[in-house]
Amino acid sequence: MASAADVAAVESTQRSSIEKHLVEDSGSDEGQDLSRIPNDYELELYGEGVEFPTDEEVATLRRVADKMPIGAFAIVIVELCERFAFYGLSGPFQNYLQNPLPPNSTNGAPTNGDAGTAGALNLGETAATGLQNMFQFLAYITPIFGGMIADAKWGRYKTISIFCGVYFLGLLIILLTSLPSSLAHGGGVPGWIVGAIVVAIGTGGIKSNVSPLSRTNITLPSGERVIVDPNVTITRIYNLFYWCINVGSLSAIATTELEHNVSFWAAFILPTIVFLGTPIVLIAANSTYYKVPPRGSVLAETYRVWKIALRGFWTHPIKYIQESRTTGVWNRAKPSFVLGDAHAKDKKELADKNRWLTWDDAFVEEVKRTAKACQIFLFFPLYWISYNQITTNLVSMAADMSLHGVPNDLFQNFDPIALIIFIPIMDMLVYPGLRRLGFVPRPIFRIFLGFMFGAAAMLYSAVLQHFIYKTNPCGDFATGCTDAQGNPTPSTLNVWIQVPAYVLIAISEIFASITGLEYAYNKAPKRMKSLVMAAFLFTTAIGNALNAALAPVAMDPKLVGNYSGIAIASFISGCLFYFLFHKRDRMEEAENAIGKGARYDSATTLTHDPVNPDEKSPNGPSSHV
Repeated sequence: MASAADVAAVESTQRSSIEKHLVEDSGSDEGQDLSRIPNDYELELYGEGVEFPTDEEVATLRRVADKMPIGAFAIVIVELCERFAFYGLSGPFQNYLQNPLPPNSTNGAPTNGDAGTAGALNLGETAATGLQNMFQFLAYITPIFGGMIADAKWGRYKTISIFCGVYFLGLLIILLTSLPSSLAHGGGVPGWIVGAIVVAIGTGGIKSNVSPLSRTNITLPSGERVIVDPNVTITRIYNLFYWCINVGSLSAIATTELEHNVSFWAAFILPTIVFLGTPIVLIAANSTYYKVPPRGSVLAETYRVWKIALRGFWTHPIKYIQESRTTGVWNRAKPSFVLGDAHAKDKKELADKNRWLTWDDAFVEEVKRTAKACQIFLFFPLYWISYNQITTNLVSMAADMSLHGVPNDLFQNFDPIALIIFIPIMDMLVYPGLRRLGFVPRPIFRIFLGFMFGAAAMLYSAVLQHFIYKTNPCGDFATGCTDAQGNPTPSTLNVWIQVPAYVLIAISEIFASITGLEYAYNKAPKRMKSLVMAAFLFTTAIGNALNAALAPVAMDPKLVGNYSGIAIASFISGCLFYFLFHKRDRMEEAENAIGKGARYDSATTLTHDPVNPDEKSPNGPSSHV
């Protein structure tokens, strides 16, 4: 949470540093100038003709989102292609890993028409779920290293381009080792493991460096005076970004159908081909990107700041606490403090290695503010446990129900379908309607709702699993239940009643996942956006690690307890989250301005680099890569 001094400083300049409105002449003001006169600094930064709202207008005018440049849409297409490949590839994984080859099948597809489920490697549900979680864990921890490489060595555009090649290599490995000849010679398992690791590395290098940003320039045809609110703009950007990601994730519908009706290699070749659109769009839209040169790893500097600030905490904690009351914890890492310190050891280290001067006092303040902002991320791994069920245990659950010819792993696609439907409804109807009524749903409250919907999804799944056990001939051992002739004997429950679980998870994503991305961007100081975004993505990796730890209970007859425990954990953690952080909603706009420069976060008509406003983009309004 921001300090009192930070909040006071921001609130004193809130009108000029956070908000502004643009107006088209309509004669409704009868020649009166209702806008506040900008000061000299603002005129120098924004130019002539920019109006800033009065106190009354800040309190009463409607807030609207800004427009986005063409380059941002190009980046969205890049992410769409990458997500199409990622979800199309991973959609069939659970069946591919868990189930054996169907009778008389060499490619994994059932040979007896609609009966049975596809399979290949016969590792069982526990091992398949564990490997799936390993893949997801790697895919969300590698963005940290992708961001470091981009910052320190290659820059974002070059990093994305190189990791596209790595990604494509991983796709090829999984495709080739899923061919019938490879499966027959035992190449499926090692091929999947190697290919999954390579794909996870590739997606980490792309995901950490693709960031759609917008310029700010709007005029309402009606002449209505409105505030162009950057917070609303960022909400819309991430809603669109997440919407396009889920459009790409519908690829799993096609790949699961191919897996069931043709073969696994056919299911894997489709995302491999579509992924080729990523480098094509990158090259075609090359001129619209503002390429930021590498400036050294912020993550490495941040680690050194933490190390210096906490020096002595573990070895002499009492002395450390006493000294910190005088010096302050974070001040110990500031160059101004080190240069004025009387300890010869510190001065010698500074002179010998010359490493502390790679940052300034302001950077230490940004690390401090970032640490406070990242506190809310500590709860997200418990949310991701609920979310991750859609690609693991819920897929296996569907296989134990009456499928009526529908692939069991098709139903996970109701999550992106629900998101595609509900994201525009929330963005264009619900949120604007609430703002018109004077209620602004702030991030902490939205994230809390996400936890609650996640808990509801798991509670529904627990009840459904209970009735699957009740209606299955094998009782509490429903997975893989067969009759005396070896034919599958699933529960009599229709698989379509599983859909509400996916819809509830999708709604939870709108409130928790999208808002988390938005929060990570908004709260990050201008020099640390990649770091904060990587920290948020890292919570997904921790969630997958926790899911892997729960693998021993992801099996009959413990599945009801598995879903119930996850529901309780999501509910309790959501309530605790809101109890600890709900006051931050009151300081939302003030905190958003911290660490982003004195005037950047107001909507402007300047052409500049959105992350580094002191640098003009040579290509005009652009996307930042």
